[in-house]
Amino acid sequence: MDNSNWSHVGTSATKFVLDPNKPTMNLGSLNDNSRDDEICRVVLHEFGHALGCVHEHQSLAADIHWDEEKVIADAKRLYHWDEDKTRTQIFGKELDATMHSAFDPSSIMCYMIPPEWTKDGRGINENLALSETDISFIRKAYPFRTRNTGRLSVSPDIRQPYPPLALNSKIIEFDPPYPLPPRIILGLTLLDAAKTANIRVRVHTLSQSQRSNKSFTLNLDAWADTELYNAAATWLEFARSEVNFEVGQFDTTDNRSFEDRQPSAEGNFRRDMQHVDFPPGKYAEAPNVTVWLNALDLSKDFNWRIRAAARNVTTSGFDVVIESWDNTVVYSASAAWVACPRNHPGVASGTVSSSAHRKWFPPRLANGGRVKFDIPFDRTEPKVFIALNELDMDNSRNFRVKVSADKIDDKGFNWHGDAWADSILYTVGADWIAFG
Repeated sequence: MDNSNWSHVGTSATKFVLDPNKPTMNLGSLNDNSRDDEICRVVLHEFGHALGCVHEHQSLAADIHWDEEKVIADAKRLYHWDEDKTRTQIFGKELDATMHSAFDPSSIMCYMIPPEWTKDGRGINENLALSETDISFIRKAYPFRTRNTGRLSVSPDIRQPYPPLALNSKIIEFDPPYPLPPRIILGLTLLDAAKTANIRVRVHTLSQSQRSNKSFTLNLDAWADTELYNAAATWLEFARSEVNFEVGQFDTTDNRSFEDRQPSAEGNFRRDMQHVDFPPGKYAEAPNVTVWLNALDLSKDFNWRIRAAARNVTTSGFDVVIESWDNTVVYSASAAWVACPRNHPGVASGTVSSSAHRKWFPPRLANGGRVKFDIPFDRTEPKVFIALNELDMDNSRNFRVKVSADKIDDKGFNWHGDAWADSILYTVGADWIAFG
């Protein structure tokens, strides 16, 4: 039995282990009596190798003044290593490494180095957990948590914009597949519909129990006499293992019939609201909550004014709100939401609105600005997902609006909330969430 700990580094396992019955990693020193901290140290270290990380003390950036004679003698006495193995495991530099950080003595990939092994008496303690540099480096080297593009448009992805069609769908394949069907939230990013009928549009998919681990069907639909020329949506996928994220959906028809007018609320606002409870102890502080509109049924007879938002967010829950104002008639609407811990590594989120930059009147076709991340991402180009959460449009023209993000870098991105042709856009807003 091999009582040593080792692992092939990254894809070298496919080069040197040709027999599928032979291991690519060995955790031979661990047993039922091993301490938790020792298990943690060994597993993290060896899986670091499996992910492609080399020994930190052998990094090109490391500057360790070895007492080689002492190290060789101790390694032979303690580990039964010959001189060649000691030089390979301790002294040799990993010249094949294509990415490296500044030397990090706190890295899980660094051996413990007794002070007497160095000529200047500077040793390195045994590291039992991932360092900040370890976490940052792996984020740079590996793909995003959200693996798929998360964008689909009726035109040109499904059909041409004319003639208008009510039912539009496409199968979205997960690449790679998930072990189990993921949780999905959807948001509208673009709508182009005729003013001659009520604005009835929704983006939806099958229920959780009907989804596959390999794909899902995304539907961008209208109904009744609504004329839908184009629509687009974004989505987020969350594996079952991503327990830090809570997701959900609020539909006003859960509380009232579409025939019932929105209930009165404060002042000029009418509001549908649902309280969401988080699992007990889920969040240590109030999380960030992103809310996206994903279905609308608005009367054609009045201006289209609607907003979805998270209110009264605490560690135990929040209120998801869909509201309108003035004489707008909302027969129904729905919104998706995702909650994420504040300062969660590799995630940022926020809200943008044209109202932050200008008054609602006069209307403008082009709106937007620059969003600056509170903390820059490790990656040079994180993924940004943005969808509508606020609209104020004139019903005398066709309903045309879209939100998007571009010029994305590690420090921020540009957002756009635009209408086109003769549409009249007073206010547009969106929620966004970024991963990097």
